[in-house]
Amino acid sequence: MKNFLVIVCIVLAIFSSKQTFAQNTADSLLNDLDVAEEKSALLPNRMVLSQRLLWGQNGLYRKIGLAPALTPENREKELKIRRTMFKIHQTMGFITAAGMITQGILGSRLYKPDTYSDQLKRAHSAVATSVNIGYATTALMAFTAPPPLLNRKGISNIKVHRLLSYVHLTGMITTNILGPQISNNYKLKPYHRAAAYTAVGSYLAAIAMIKFEF
Repeated sequence: MKNFLVIVCIVLAIFSSKQTFAQNTADSLLNDLDVAEEKSALLPNRMVLSQRLLWGQNGLYRKIGLAPALTPENREKELKIRRTMFKIHQTMGFITAAGMITQGILGSRLYKPDTYSDQLKRAHSAVATSVNIGYATTALMAFTAPPPLLNRKGISNIKVHRLLSYVHLTGMITTNILGPQISNNYKLKPYHRAAAYTAVGSYLAAIAMIKFEF
């Protein structure tokens, strides 16, 4: 009887170990499939609208031939393009920020009757043109760059940076619309100044989000 019980226990142990091994093998295979699927996903599940429209699987660039077919090799090239574009984005961002501060200093002097002059106004206008060109280039590099491999959930400095971009973009558009109208309607000055301060403040805050990660 004891020998029979021992045999039964051994059989049960072997059967249990086989089941455990089979379960572990199945789990391992499922995990491998998940990892393989994640690695084979050449585009992130979440993309901003411009990335999806331009660089998505059926995006504009792929349809007209500016972007090659989705392969690991081509995605690696796209990521190199992305890094280059964001280096330009960062460099132009600092140059534009310096121009914004200069424009703000000149603009504040234009508001004072004792420092106002036509020469100062022309200088302010020239700097404004340079700032607009720099700002457009900076924005173009960001909004038309290829998507990353992964866009993570939750709040990050990159997402805050992007949200602030909508604020300073609105401020820039408002500033440029109101600026030429001031000569015909001086009551627009406070609104023009508020829009300019909003644009510069949110722009500098966006730069700070990238430089000081959290």
